[in-house]
Amino acid sequence: MIRPFIGWQDTRGVGYVERIRNGEFIDPDRYYEISGYPVATVPCMTKYMWYKDNEPENWDRTVKLSHHQDFFLKEFGADDWYVNDTATASRTGIFDVEASEWSSEIIEATGLSGKELPRIVQPGTVVGKINRDISLLTGLAEGTLLTVGAMDQNCSTLGGGLIHEGTAVSVIGTYGAVYVAADDSVRDPNGTLIVKNNSGPENYTVEAASIASASAYRWFRDTLGPLEVAMAREFGTVGNPYHLINKQIDSVAPGANGLTFLPYMQGAGSGPRSDPYARGSFLGMTLGTTKPEIARAVMEGITLEMRDNLESIRKIGIEVKEIRAAGGATNSRVWNQMQADIYQVPVAVLEVSETGCLGAALYAGIGLGAYKDFDDAVNRAVRIKEVYEPIAENFEAYDKAYGRFVAGYEALSKGGFFKYLHEQNNS
Repeated sequence: MIRPFIGWQDTRGVGYVERIRNGEFIDPDRYYEISGYPVATVPCMTKYMWYKDNEPENWDRTVKLSHHQDFFLKEFGADDWYVNDTATASRTGIFDVEASEWSSEIIEATGLSGKELPRIVQPGTVVGKINRDISLLTGLAEGTLLTVGAMDQNCSTLGGGLIHEGTAVSVIGTYGAVYVAADDSVRDPNGTLIVKNNSGPENYTVEAASIASASAYRWFRDTLGPLEVAMAREFGTVGNPYHLINKQIDSVAPGANGLTFLPYMQGAGSGPRSDPYARGSFLGMTLGTTKPEIARAVMEGITLEMRDNLESIRKIGIEVKEIRAAGGATNSRVWNQMQADIYQVPVAVLEVSETGCLGAALYAGIGLGAYKDFDDAVNRAVRIKEVYEPIAENFEAYDKAYGRFVAGYEALSKGGFFKYLHEQNNS
C-alpha cells in the first residue's frame, strides 16, 4: 500500500466538482448519463483526481487502485483478490452502470488512465479460503470460503429485501439514503439522484443520499452529551447514552419549538440539495432554547433531509407506499415514529436491524448455494418486526419544519454563505 486510504466522507476533491460542473474535463450531463452519479465528492473519482494532481510521485508509483472490498479480500488471504462487484464499482464514479464495466471515456477524460482496476465479478463468487495464519488471527475456521460481497449499502438494502422494483429502503447510519429498486436505468431530469447497479439482482437502485446522517447524531452525543455518556457509564443505564438522549427528545413536541438543524456536517449529498459546500447549521435559536430541543432538532434535521431525498424520488414519478427502515436509527422507537410521521407513510422495522451484516451473509449464502436465488434468500431471511403507522396529527408540525428546513438551506446557499465559508477556510 502506497498511502493511507482516503475515506468516502473526505471532501478534498470539492474543487474538481465545480470544474466538472462547469464543463471542464467532461460534459456533466454526459458524465451523469454514463455513471448514473451526479458530480460530487463522495465517489472516488474526484479523490483520484486530487491524488493525481497533489501527490504525483505517489500517483506515478501506483499500479492498482484498490477499494475496501478487494483490499480486505487480499488481507484475508484470497487467491483471486483483485475483484469487485458492480455496485462497489459504480460507487467510484468511473463505472458505466448500463454496460457494467469501467468507463474508458470517463477515465480518459479525467486523466486517470494507466492504472489497473479490479475485475468485475458476481457477488457470491468464491475467491479463496481462510488459511491457517488468518485463522489464528481472526478465529475463523481454517478452510472457510471467502466470497465477494457488495458495498455496504447494497448489503443493507439486500438485508432489507430490496430486489424488485417498487420496494423502498431507508438507511440511517453513518451514511443515510433512501433507495428504491428499478428495472430500468432511469435518470433524474434534475441530475441529482444516484442511479447505480444493484449487485446480484442486476437491476438498478435509485438513491438520494445524506452524507452525515446518524454521524450528526453521534456528533451531538460526543459534543453536547458528555453528561449522558457519564451517567450511562456510572449507572449502567439500559440502552446506552442514546437512551437518555432519546427520552429528552420525546419530551419535546414535533417541530422542536421552531429550531431547525441542517445536518450537512460533511456537505449535502446526492439529493435535491446536492452541495459540497453546505455545512451543518442551527437556525432559530433563542435564549430560551433548551438542550432537549437541540437534541430533537438534530434528530429531526437528519430525518427531514431523508424526507427531502424521498421527495426528490417521488418527483420523478416513483410511488413509495411503505418504507423498510434499516440502520442504527431503528433502535430508537421515537426515531422510528418520527420517520413515519415525517415521511407520511408506514415505516416497517425489520427483525434484523443490522441489515448490512444480514445482506452480506445472504450474498455469501447465495454464492455458496444455501439459497437458490435472491427471492429465496429474502423470503427466508428478511422479516418485519414492527410497523409504525404515521400519526396524522403530527403532519402539520413536520410540514412546517420541512418548510423551514428547505428555506434555511436555500437562504444560506443562494445567499452565498456556504461558498463564502469554504473560501474563508481555504484561503
